[in-house]
Amino acid sequence: MEMKKKYRKLNIASQAEILRSHQRDDDFVKYLREKVIDILQILQRKTGLLPFIHSDIPFKLVYFFFTSGMGNQTLGEEYTGLVQANLKAYKVPSIYARLLAIILECFGEKALIRLLKQLELSINHPHSKLTPTTVIFLNSFISKMYTIIPVFILLHKGLFYIFGRYYSLSKRIAGIDYAKVYGHRPIDTISSGLRLLGIATLIQCMLKIWQNYKSENHFEKYSILDEKHNKLMCQLCLEKVPTTTTPCGHLFCWFCLTDWLHTKPQCPLCREHVVPSRIVHVMNL
Repeated sequence: MEMKKKYRKLNIASQAEILRSHQRDDDFVKYLREKVIDILQILQRKTGLLPFIHSDIPFKLVYFFFTSGMGNQTLGEEYTGLVQANLKAYKVPSIYARLLAIILECFGEKALIRLLKQLELSINHPHSKLTPTTVIFLNSFISKMYTIIPVFILLHKGLFYIFGRYYSLSKRIAGIDYAKVYGHRPIDTISSGLRLLGIATLIQCMLKIWQNYKSENHFEKYSILDEKHNKLMCQLCLEKVPTTTTPCGHLFCWFCLTDWLHTKPQCPLCREHVVPSRIVHVMNL
């Protein structure tokens, strides 16, 4: 009960204080990375660790594990007088919430992009058993996700500038906020300036969404015109007039279809089993 009363007296940290705290943490991570590179150069053992030292992620993991992960303030939080807190529950965030925030902060967006890339490779693999319609749908969905993710992150940043809650998506998912426990608060003009920046960021998001929507419409119009042209062409090479039909009725040029059936005895479009001897060369095309 005392803990609850104590947290009710805490002030929510302002946008400027949170930004200053994270900037100081980022500066220390970069400084730590530079020192490690200097040590490796002296020891002449830099070559094998190049993939790691060119990224800030390993250093962020170490830094935040020994600070936030162990229930301590980061250097930026000490400098600005902030503490991580779950203000809705009026309690200190659990160790699991802190670790979740650290993992998502370091790997969240990159892991999602990597997952989409792996899914894209799997969908478009030559031995995939998906139908062409499904492949087209999934490729369209993944393409939209590539554009939506950066816009969504930018939108969240704009909301932070305006409302001052949850600096990053990782903090929001983990339910971690910031409370001001000591030190002077910044003047109101700084927060007003950041709110103006937030409005500009939201406008930028809307423009990006409109631009993506416009480009998609242009692509769809082009695809419709291109599809009419492709109907008169082989569906494998898209260059030659189709002269050969499968038992299921799909048209291709002779060389493309015979090469395809030598590796996979299936129709390239509907995946129906096709014996190479059953294809018919249509002479009047």
